[in-house]
Amino acid sequence: MLSISHQIFLSGWMKRRSAVKNNTIEIYRRRIAIAALERMKRKTGSNCVIVNMPDGGIQKIDFDEKSMLKLLIRFESQACSEYGMSESTPFIRGTYMNSLDINGHTEYLTETGKLIVDELLGEVITWVKEKYINGGIN
Repeated sequence: MLSISHQIFLSGWMKRRSAVKNNTIEIYRRRIAIAALERMKRKTGSNCVIVNMPDGGIQKIDFDEKSMLKLLIRFESQACSEYGMSESTPFIRGTYMNSLDINGHTEYLTETGKLIVDELLGEVITWVKEKYINGGIN
């Protein structure tokens, strides 16, 4: 049996280890958001998406770092509800780490990162169209 001081030490160590894991997720979340915005800027010249509405009109959706972070947190919430908290944390961390790569001095999205971001943007576009059909967007 471990002494109380060892138990306290191990308890603190486990909390720090958990905090480092969560901090890794936060760091990669922000890096992915920035890389996604840079990718969007390279592709379209701006940080917006143009949506073709059902009536033939168009709707512009602007994205910034804060909105991208919210979308990634939504991805994390979906993973937590599907896998549970204990299994989702390593999954999210591993997925986020595989979503970025470095080319020279610039971080860019890998195929995994592109799939995640494109799926999240697709959900936003679907939501905007549904909201428009239901009369929520003019």
